[in-house]
Amino acid sequence: MSFAIRKFYKEREGCILFILLISMIGLFLALLLSENAFAWDHETFLKINALWDPSFETICRIFAEMGSFFFWFIVIFILWLIGKREMAIYLLIAILIHIAVGGTLKYVVDRPRPFEILENVHTVYQPADPSFPSGHTEGSFAAATVLGRKSSKLILPLSFFAIIVGFGRIYYGVHWPLDVIGGAVIGIFIGLIASTFKIDFLKEKMESGWKRFISSFSFKK
Repeated sequence: MSFAIRKFYKEREGCILFILLISMIGLFLALLLSENAFAWDHETFLKINALWDPSFETICRIFAEMGSFFFWFIVIFILWLIGKREMAIYLLIAILIHIAVGGTLKYVVDRPRPFEILENVHTVYQPADPSFPSGHTEGSFAAATVLGRKSSKLILPLSFFAIIVGFGRIYYGVHWPLDVIGGAVIGIFIGLIASTFKIDFLKEKMESGWKRFISSFSFKK
């Protein structure tokens, strides 16, 4: 029986994970409408943001962009250059899904950021897009998950990095705690979904295109 269940899951893993992702998104949308969750979100945000230390502002400005999709595209490029082609492609798939899902949710939910409705919020910059979910957190957890499934030794360091990114988004005053928690959960499911893709054809095409690109810079003697 257990073998049959495992076989059923393996054959439909991507579909099952997608359904779970939609379910998690629905759960968090319901939480955002809950008065108790709303109160906890505000209270927890104020406690974390109150830890602000102006002497770390320069460092905070640097770390504020860690985990952005620009950051992960640089990581993808580096992985590709050092020969980790499969990891680069899986990470690319995860980040593209993250951009599509996270970007859509932001404007569907249209949640205001903390500094837009609270006074005296400590922040290093003020993003113009809506708050939920935290894109930096979502992308970081998606990356940690998809890369962790391809190399187990990356799970702990990348998970730690993702947690630091998520905490920082609250500390910097740009996200509510539920934005970060939601981004983390959604990101994990995105990473799991991305890891189920078959990439042989895509890898072949990308490597072929890369070789043509490199050869275009070669000079014939």
